[in-house]
Amino acid sequence: MASRTTRENLIEVGLELVRSAGYSATGINQILEVAKIPKGSFYHHFSTKDEFVMEVIRRYAAGELDRLERNLDDSTRSPMKKLRRYFKDLMATYGRRGGPIAGCLLGNLSLEIGGQNAEIRSLLSTIFDAWQNSLAKTIREAIAANELPKTAKADDLAALLVNGWEGAQVRAKADQSDKPLELFFDNTFNVLLKG
Repeated sequence: MASRTTRENLIEVGLELVRSAGYSATGINQILEVAKIPKGSFYHHFSTKDEFVMEVIRRYAAGELDRLERNLDDSTRSPMKKLRRYFKDLMATYGRRGGPIAGCLLGNLSLEIGGQNAEIRSLLSTIFDAWQNSLAKTIREAIAANELPKTAKADDLAALLVNGWEGAQVRAKADQSDKPLELFFDNTFNVLLKG
């Protein structure tokens, strides 16, 4: 049981450090120091830093899947209200909130190491696809409820939402401003998905 607790602690600390500083700037010794785990213990739990980062990505994705389910699996709201609530939740989480904007871990790692490591790139792509599929399902519900035109292409719109949100995150991080997130939200719901 202690080994699992140590492994979980490493993943949680790694998630915070990699998200804020990036893959290259986060060293194994730094992770161990922040996690208050003796040096040399890392390789009892992970064979490589890349294996570790893949677990960090999975943990992050699990949290984001929970967010999707919390916001989109609500039968008391209309599909468009669920989508609006979901993106407002993302803005509240990933916006400035008084501290620096770190951006989305998936987007950050896609830019930093996605082109260098096929296994990490494949994992990131799988997670983006799952996210896009969840959004497409809700968009299909909106089409069925006549909140969007019957001619709307759910898969294309969902891809556009994922790509647009990730781009807004990159710009928000560069500018250290919520304005790109707000611009994305306003144009998504007042132009792109206006029924």
